[in-house]
Amino acid sequence: MVELRMVRPSGRLSEASDVKSRLLWIRLLIVLALPALGGCAQSLRNINAARDAFAVGDLARASETLRDVSEGRSRFADAASLDLAMVELAAGDAPAAEKRLRELRDRFDHLPEIAPVREAAAVATDDTARLFRPAGYEEVMIRAMLAICSLAHDQFDAESYTLQAMSKQAELARRAEERGISLESSAFQPIALAPYLRGVLREATHRDYDDAARAYQLVSAVQPQFAPAQEDIRRASVGTHSAPGHGVLYVIACVGRGPVLQEACLPTTTMSLQIASVVLNAATNEQEGEDRDVPTLPNIASVNVPQVVLPTSEVAALGVRVGGELHGATQTLTHVGELAQSQVEAEMPWTIARAVVRRAAKETTVATIGDAFGLEGDAGSLFHFAASSAWSGLEQADTRCWGLLPREIQVLRAELPAATHEIHLEPLGFAGQALSTGLSHQVEIVDGKNHYLVAIAPGTFVYLVR
Repeated sequence: MVELRMVRPSGRLSEASDVKSRLLWIRLLIVLALPALGGCAQSLRNINAARDAFAVGDLARASETLRDVSEGRSRFADAASLDLAMVELAAGDAPAAEKRLRELRDRFDHLPEIAPVREAAAVATDDTARLFRPAGYEEVMIRAMLAICSLAHDQFDAESYTLQAMSKQAELARRAEERGISLESSAFQPIALAPYLRGVLREATHRDYDDAARAYQLVSAVQPQFAPAQEDIRRASVGTHSAPGHGVLYVIACVGRGPVLQEACLPTTTMSLQIASVVLNAATNEQEGEDRDVPTLPNIASVNVPQVVLPTSEVAALGVRVGGELHGATQTLTHVGELAQSQVEAEMPWTIARAVVRRAAKETTVATIGDAFGLEGDAGSLFHFAASSAWSGLEQADTRCWGLLPREIQVLRAELPAATHEIHLEPLGFAGQALSTGLSHQVEIVDGKNHYLVAIAPGTFVYLVR
């Protein structure tokens, strides 16, 4: 959820002292912002390079680069740490990835609702000065990926994580409804992955088939395109996990390059301007008293904001061969890219409003200084234009994000005789063609048990979590 707040220093200064203080702050912020922008730009370039390396199979370079950023003091450290968890999972170290994601989840959950110093800096500079807070869909996906990490090694906390993911998405939906955001779209509906994995785990007990059936019914409701859900419902309804002498293989595939944020110039809207006006009124009344003049909204046609984009990725699914025979292809449970796009779009009026409020604060400061110096007419207009343009020109959209999430999370269920099987995974293009030779793995199927095989395919290269 995007919070909009104005933070102002308390106390009253004389007009001359106030102007001098504002001038000093402007100079200081410009001096400090230039090297900070350079550092942020370098961190972003490093993260982008690591993401590209990950996509083509250069795990060592991706790990080294992301570790350097995550352990530094850059504002991109937490975003890099989220990406590093995906690298650890792809490298086969699911316990390390789970530990990292748990620590990040707990830290994000305990962030203060507002950090006054950072918020004040954000009003004076841009949103990159704020504490990094994951977007709503990222908070949900942290818990979903925790479940996948758990399935990849001990399965101990997997069901708990699925419940956390479902609870977090429900919380986002409640918050959105309270703010008047329409819930008709899929932006804040439950993600199918969480109830599906819960159904799988309930079914594996050979007792809780009713719970499993209800979970699969929710999957079918929120992801009707997932055809296997109907067979899952039927199977759970009759209380049969698998045929005698058989076990079940679940291939869980993280497919494609997922959503990232890039700076975009978007027009202001009536709704965003209304939100900005309400914020300015509330901030002025709270800080200065009811009779204080409210800063006038500047005439802004467009602002720079973060927008979701999906990097090009030619992989559509993973083909699964058992003993050399094609068993099928993974099918989409949750489209992470579409989830990110719909949630960020729903929040966009508030994101734009933040930029408008920030511009209003800067323009008010510049106008106050110009008036105090007695700058009127052309001289005053020139000063106002030059100062506010230079100050606002330092702004950058906050593009920090979890960039190594997959585009989609897909699954394939294969009921197989209890024995050792050679499982071959190959990335498939959108026309169904094999994009590379893929890789093989020996899997031991146990009678009446589940075996989970996690694969990550950002492109033609496939990582198998062994």
